[in-house]
Amino acid sequence: MAFDTNANGSTKRIFVQLSNLNGFAVVDFAKHTEVARVKFPDHPGGYGAAEVRLNTPSHGISVAPNGKSLWVGSTVANAVFQYSLPDLKLLGYCSMPNVYPPNHAPTGSVPEWITFTPDGSALYVSNSGAASISAIDARTRKLTAIIPVGEVPKRINTLTLPGP
Repeated sequence: MAFDTNANGSTKRIFVQLSNLNGFAVVDFAKHTEVARVKFPDHPGGYGAAEVRLNTPSHGISVAPNGKSLWVGSTVANAVFQYSLPDLKLLGYCSMPNVYPPNHAPTGSVPEWITFTPDGSALYVSNSGAASISAIDARTRKLTAIIPVGEVPKRINTLTLPGP
């Protein structure tokens, strides 16, 4: 889940990923009701079956630190989609790297959790199927680095340390 806030900081909407939905649901917090479902575009697509993830096609969702965009991972697209807030207009996506198993067709990275630098200039996506973290420039939606981290990375967060 990810949260959209009102001007006073209270919760306005909750964005929820659901099993078997390649997208997310939008819940009005004050009304306690689902008000919309957003389905990802069909393109890019074609992933998820080999990764055995069709029942959990979307995993990893986060609101940018400035509150102006929502970023959502899709195993089926092997990508992370960016939507504007508050209107939820699709702004674009960043493709995640492919995985090349021996004697097998390429598979997706299985994008999972998403975290941002405090200034929101970059985001990081754990790729549980690729043993890596993808770094993305938030302004351009371009992949800037693939960081090898070991088997099945999932939950990630950002830590900042004070300077000297």
